[in-house]
Amino acid sequence: MFVEELFNFMKINKSFFSLIAKRFLLAAGVLFVFMIVFAFTTGPFYLYYWLGKSNSEYHFPAKHIIILGGAGYPSSTALMRSYYAAELFKKHPTCDIYVCQPSSEGLSVDKSDAYKISKDLMTRGVDSSKIYLELIGKNTREEALSLLTINPQLKNERCILVTSSEHMKRAVATFRHANFKKIGGEPTFDLCGPTDLLYNDKDLGGRQSLPGLGGETQLRYQFWNHFVYQIICYRELFAIGWYWLRGWI
Repeated sequence: MFVEELFNFMKINKSFFSLIAKRFLLAAGVLFVFMIVFAFTTGPFYLYYWLGKSNSEYHFPAKHIIILGGAGYPSSTALMRSYYAAELFKKHPTCDIYVCQPSSEGLSVDKSDAYKISKDLMTRGVDSSKIYLELIGKNTREEALSLLTINPQLKNERCILVTSSEHMKRAVATFRHANFKKIGGEPTFDLCGPTDLLYNDKDLGGRQSLPGLGGETQLRYQFWNHFVYQIICYRELFAIGWYWLRGWI
């Protein structure tokens, strides 16, 4: 009955829905063109860099390192965070490290992704007695609250968050809102590869009728990287807005 009424309503208001669809497609097209043009500029990189750096600077020696949860292990996010945390630990060897990664109910600790990340930390020189696991938090807010349950003193001590670059601004704001007094961050920026990626297409053979791109890194790499940065950053800006509306930051 409901489906029939809905169908009749849409049939009666066909022109209205047609107008809405056209405006939606127009807006989507304008946004897509904007993203293409914007990808040819340095703007997406600086937006990505701003999310990682604008809220994370600290000027105190770390006492606790907190690796925030990401994808499972192994994954690019888990491995990058493990690497950065281990490098930070080398600078502050008296620190302990909290590994946040939710675990399925009933799964043994040694099967959890958090435990696997801890093993990765050990291979990088981190003392096993310095590692603690947080297995509950399914988002940044819950991780902060769960850590305070494990160790209430964390809110008064020097903590450094390790997380993906785009996530850092929201993460620091969330922990501060949860009453962590001294919070800084180490964003896990990707390291640059070889600086010279130019080549001569003619040297590699193949069809010479096509235009060569060996001397053009803008189209081969920068455009696509900047397009991906936009998707990552727009999603994160939406998440920041949602956390603000929820009263979590």
